[in-house]
Amino acid sequence: MNTADLLSSLQKSARSIPISDIMKARAFMVRSASGLPKKYREAYSTELFNYLYTIFTEISNSKQPEMNETIDAEEYEDLMKRLEQMGVPEDKNQKYFNQLVNLTAPYLVFIVKKPIHPIGMVFPGGDQVLEKDGIYYCPVKDKQNNVECALCKFCICRDAEEMVKGDKWKMEV
Repeated sequence: MNTADLLSSLQKSARSIPISDIMKARAFMVRSASGLPKKYREAYSTELFNYLYTIFTEISNSKQPEMNETIDAEEYEDLMKRLEQMGVPEDKNQKYFNQLVNLTAPYLVFIVKKPIHPIGMVFPGGDQVLEKDGIYYCPVKDKQNNVECALCKFCICRDAEEMVKGDKWKMEV
């Protein structure tokens, strides 16, 4: 498979998803974040949703990729298996969230090569996804290696530990 084929497939899927399903995905995100402290709740339920929705819209309206690249079949299959491990929905709206992630993750990983979480998204402890000189850094990249359903291993981000010491990393509160 190549990036043009993948984009075509993702577009077909995106264009078949009704806005009501997207609204249900948002409802799931809000509900699942309800127990988090306010700034993390907002990061998850608002920032992440807005990012995923923007990517969803980008997929729907995207033209063919500038460079048509071959996608590593093993890595693609590994990502798809990982996405399947997101589990059986406990919440009636989780399946809509899973559908949104199943659509956006392959696009982010293989086509546009952007982080899975939005730049600036705050994680517990105040650390956030950053971009410096065209390179993305994530504070949890290498901390999620043992989490079965984590997508971190596919994300373009480097681990934050690779940033030069002394750079601003913590979010000012």
